[in-house]
Amino acid sequence: MGQRWVVRLPHQRTLLLSMEFNFIALWALFKFYMKWDRRLLPAPTEPALAVIGALLVAAGAALNVCGKVRLGRWFSAAFGVKVGHELVTDGPYAITRHPIYSGLLAMVYGSAIAWDSALTLLLALLLTMTLFFHTVYEESLFERHFGDAWRDYRRRVPRLVPFTTPGGKS
Repeated sequence: MGQRWVVRLPHQRTLLLSMEFNFIALWALFKFYMKWDRRLLPAPTEPALAVIGALLVAAGAALNVCGKVRLGRWFSAAFGVKVGHELVTDGPYAITRHPIYSGLLAMVYGSAIAWDSALTLLLALLLTMTLFFHTVYEESLFERHFGDAWRDYRRRVPRLVPFTTPGGKS
């Protein structure tokens, strides 16, 4: 039995995913084949950066997994609202509206720090842009479906960066 949807935006999801795959492919080409990269900081800082970056990657992975586990049956790789969909606002969703995306970004930024890699930092910035657009599409669906409950949640919880102050329609 397949998933039943109230509403879906498959074309928007496909567009953003194709952009992300292209960014990752170009990053891999430049990093591993062409060996083009620059340090973020001087070489003596690399051991400390490796530890800090690894901790950020681990925290991001934990946030990502906790977000998926907490969503349970409401998790989907599509932009959409399922039949009977419930608004999840507790667990990792109490600190960021999109803990799965926040976790992914923490992992990429952590990798940039751990590898002392300007190229990986550029990838993280590009993915930040595309994941922000993921949130825009999802949040437009959630606002239409959940109404005032979504708007109240949006006022209380930041979009992507945990423990920051949400700003109105952020």
